[in-house]
Amino acid sequence: MKKILLQIVFFLSATIAMAQTDIQFSILKAEADGMSASVTNALDLKLRQVFDRNGAGAADLYNVFAIEPTISVEKIFSTKDGVVLDVPIAQGELVLIAKNIIDGAEYYSTSIELEGESLGSKDKAMKSMIKGIKVTDPAYKQFINTARKKIEEYYSTNCAFILQKAKALYNQQRYKEAISYLSAATANIPCYDQAYALQEQILAKLGTKPDTVIVEKVVEKPVVVEKVVEKPVVVEKIVEKPVPAEAPAAPKCEITISMNDLEFRILSCKGEPTQRRITIKAEYVNQNVNIANGDISLDVVIDDNGKELPRENKAVIANGSSYEWISMPARVNLKHDFYIVNYDHPIETISYMKLKVRNGYVEIRNLKVDW
Repeated sequence: MKKILLQIVFFLSATIAMAQTDIQFSILKAEADGMSASVTNALDLKLRQVFDRNGAGAADLYNVFAIEPTISVEKIFSTKDGVVLDVPIAQGELVLIAKNIIDGAEYYSTSIELEGESLGSKDKAMKSMIKGIKVTDPAYKQFINTARKKIEEYYSTNCAFILQKAKALYNQQRYKEAISYLSAATANIPCYDQAYALQEQILAKLGTKPDTVIVEKVVEKPVVVEKVVEKPVVVEKIVEKPVPAEAPAAPKCEITISMNDLEFRILSCKGEPTQRRITIKAEYVNQNVNIANGDISLDVVIDDNGKELPRENKAVIANGSSYEWISMPARVNLKHDFYIVNYDHPIETISYMKLKVRNGYVEIRNLKVDW
């Protein structure tokens, strides 16, 4: 038994040590004015290939270390290809920032010059520029190695803050994020012992530590035949015990509509962890009026921590604006998708949402997210 327990302790220690020396990064979606969704998606895919090839791509939804990419297009100019057509040339700069999505700390950044050529449009030229990114370029491996070193230095000089933030995540029962947040606490930082102890405490909450199994020794005893003696029957007193009350059920989703001639319902609410996006599919009907340019907007979102999300986390067009104008004919079942994008932690239940549909408001409470 002692040998088995020592093996288990060694396995847990090795798991924690591996996490400390092998920091992984999530890739955040790039944001730039005038850049189409197809271009940002192409950049996101290319960067995932780069980081996966260098053993630094994180697939865990709860990973706190991230790369924030930004593209600034310096210029697009045309040159003759020697025959007839002009060849648009896109020149720009890719900036990569290694950061922490929990506390906002930025550890290290680098810039890489990009260039691509394409016929037809600026959008195609930008895609060509991204396509020209080489996953084997040593600049990316150097960036990853330096970023990991800078993270270690940051943890060493901000030890007290790291512990405080990790304990706050623990108190919020965000155990997996707390483990990820502590994964960069290596043995050479001043508060390593406290960080290691907190990691073990969190692992226990996650059920990682094994239960101790006690095997009792079976001892044979001789059978003793007792003499039968008649005894008076004892009537036991029945004592009623209170039945413990059942845990209260989770609150049901509530929908409040400000207008009598507007019907509205939720069809689904699904989370997409790889894209860090929640899609809410809704259906509504105007009963008495035709609207040529009706308002659709996502005005307020409050997550399961009671925190109101900023405007950039809300959209009524995938990776787009938080408002839109569309045609709304009367007595027709109309459908629309609403999005929560680039959130900083997994959201299990949306506490509150306020939408504008037509010229009325729809309030939604306790909307569970299906992962």
